[in-house]
Amino acid sequence: MVLAAFALGCSSGGTGSGTSGTGGRTTGGTGAPPQSTTGSGGTQPAGGQVASGGSPTVGGTTGQGGVTGQGGATITSGGTIGSGGSTSATGGSGGTTGAGGTTRAGGATSAGGATGGGGATAPSGGTTGLGGTTQPSGGTTAAGGTTGLGGSTGGTGGSGGTANSGGTSSSGGTGGKTTTGGSGGTSSSGGVSTAGGSSATGGSGGRGGSGGTTSAGGTSSTGGTTGSTGSGPVGVLSGPLSTGIIFMDTDGKAVNAHGGGIIKVGDTFYLHGEFFLYTAGLSKEENNSFHGFSMYSSKDLATWKNEGIILPQQPGTELAAGRNGERPHIIKCPSTGEFVLYAHAADITYQADKEVVYATSSTVNGKYSYKGPLKDAGGAIAAHSDMGAFADDTVAYVVTESAHVYTLANDCHSWLSDKQYSAINCTSGGSESPAVFKANGTYYWIGSNKTGWRANNNFYSTASAMTGPWTCQGYIAPVTDTSNTISDQRTWMSQSTWVLPIVGSKGTVFMYWGDHWYGNQDTTNPGLRNDQAGYVFQPIVFSTSTKMLLPTYLTTWKIDVGAGTWSQ
Repeated sequence: MVLAAFALGCSSGGTGSGTSGTGGRTTGGTGAPPQSTTGSGGTQPAGGQVASGGSPTVGGTTGQGGVTGQGGATITSGGTIGSGGSTSATGGSGGTTGAGGTTRAGGATSAGGATGGGGATAPSGGTTGLGGTTQPSGGTTAAGGTTGLGGSTGGTGGSGGTANSGGTSSSGGTGGKTTTGGSGGTSSSGGVSTAGGSSATGGSGGRGGSGGTTSAGGTSSTGGTTGSTGSGPVGVLSGPLSTGIIFMDTDGKAVNAHGGGIIKVGDTFYLHGEFFLYTAGLSKEENNSFHGFSMYSSKDLATWKNEGIILPQQPGTELAAGRNGERPHIIKCPSTGEFVLYAHAADITYQADKEVVYATSSTVNGKYSYKGPLKDAGGAIAAHSDMGAFADDTVAYVVTESAHVYTLANDCHSWLSDKQYSAINCTSGGSESPAVFKANGTYYWIGSNKTGWRANNNFYSTASAMTGPWTCQGYIAPVTDTSNTISDQRTWMSQSTWVLPIVGSKGTVFMYWGDHWYGNQDTTNPGLRNDQAGYVFQPIVFSTSTKMLLPTYLTTWKIDVGAGTWSQ
């Protein structure tokens, strides 16, 4: 049927309560960090030899070497290096506090470097004793440096480096004249951030031998750079029209979760769906029966980690072996914060003993506890096939293939009301695989015709509220084959299941997810190997407040999840 026919779809009010849905799958689709090293730290003139002059006295003995972890205390005749490597006002350390040590994970100093013996000051103008032997990570100590009367250094005392930020020195005090204590040396690369970026080069010592300041952190490089603008990581989504995207997880196995949804928690996306198995010799119905609901997680929507089976077969229940379980959709209950999974259960034919069931978990990727059929206060079930779920700001809903909207109770464990809207269907062929989302104040409802595992032209309706009225708007992809049999434009060879809003610092991308079922262009045995089914991820383009389209199939495109933008 041509697109113009769907412009005639009209609004309709809700009627009926608890109406059993029709159809089903036989007539429609399924519903440590690296140990960084400090460089040479500068060279030590004259090998740290004793300069000509007096011998060191007790007044300048270096205590505990200047280890940053212990504060790097250097006891001199005038004071101590304070916590984190600050030199007291009357310090007198002519030598060099260590280069702050090797930083790891964003600037934390390691051993801190032993303070050179140059901190020992002879009384009454003697020379600095021992010259100071700096540990490999330390800066360079000059060959002594004659101190004037009083023995207090004229320069700025060297800083031992404060853990995690390199540290700064307090003023070394004034008094006698000192020759330049020698460059503290340059810490090479100051340490490598475990997040993937490198910390900046540590500063050189300057007068008195500063151990250098390690700059903070670095930039994470995982999946893209997260900067002050909130962009990244960037996922690259690529797959031909003939198969859709075949995602491989981090274990090198094909991602196997279909007919479900994606929920974001924190900075992580959780894809969940039906897990398919294939055993030669079994019928297609047996292979496509319920084997569990699986989950995968990702930061960029392109790289997926297997989180395992979150709801396995439930012996003696609606989700037992030999039955069907499909269309799992997880929402976070607005009132309780609990994660609730809704699904469709039925016998092996999809047509008998069909109902909406649910399970719960306190964490999104935990093991879900099966609760049974979704009912109202009187015990009535929601007897339907394909279904979906949607959570608004304060209310959650379950929607079905026969255009029912179930408003859920505050705890999301039961339903309060049921309304049906004929305009959702758009055609006389019914509506499977419902996917509901909200964009710019408008609610959108996508559905497909009932053609089993074969792709067809998916359509959509809009409303200003979930409770309607709903108005049919037409198809979501170009239609050139009105007979609906062989064209590539049949929703780019997919069946709708979810639309994911990707909200970022610069905008929001609404990403369509449709299942590219196995053999959906083959009318002889479609759905035979759904364990090899692919994914159609495409950005939705909006032309008006109520019009949307998947105008062309993008073989490769990029999604910046931090910015909420996409590009080719």
